Amino acid sequence: MGVMTVSGLDVVSGIFTVPRLGVPVALVRLALSSSEVPKFAVGDAVTVTLELDGVQSRWAMTCVRLGQDAGAWRALVVGGAGRTAHVLEPKYYQQAPAALVFSDACREAGETPNVGDGLDIQLVRWIRPRMACWEALEVLRQRLGPRYAWRVLPSGQLWMGLEKPISYPRENDLDWSEDDPATARIEFRLTPDLLPGQLLSGSLVEEVLHWVGPRLRTEVVLGPWSA
Repeated sequence: MGVMTVSGLDVVSGIFTVPRLGVPVALVRLALSSSEVPKFAVGDAVTVTLELDGVQSRWAMTCVRLGQDAGAWRALVVGGAGRTAHVLEPKYYQQAPAALVFSDACREAGETPNVGDGLDIQLVRWIRPRMACWEALEVLRQRLGPRYAWRVLPSGQLWMGLEKPISYPRENDLDWSEDDPATARIEFRLTPDLLPGQLLSGSLVEEVLHWVGPRLRTEVVLGPWSA
């Protein structure tokens, strides 16, 4: 099995972007000849696996684009059910917990909600205009405050709640030689289990980018955090 697979198919090259706010996206080239056909299609649920040196992460995702380009099979997969761009109809709430507003948006779009801490806040009056699911979630997050976040988890569930970061458990194993303090961007050898929302040397992981190809690597974008 390769370092990265999509429902068991090896990936020749690709980039897997995992943001702290939003939806993971992977654009990959599959290890198939032009005469072969992938065993999944657009709209299918897929499992994306990253594994190196016994460290693994598995992601429940959905294929949203699949086709041949110059004889190579390429796929675009997104976290969860791939429905955060679905446009929601207007809705009005009065004396409703934020958890209900969040869960309704997820379910109406076709995503599975995961309610985190801090969503018991009562919204005296909340109007959701006609907008995409992800826009509705972002508006709600901004209303709740900067300590809140929303993102798709490896399980495929759409989570929102208070950000409570913990330190990346294998931080001492990382090679910190490749970094750029000017942009708060750090590069490591491919690190499959590094997630946004964790802490590295006291800074918050804002985005993780896994690169698969001739040079395996993980790029991390860091932001400030104070407990």
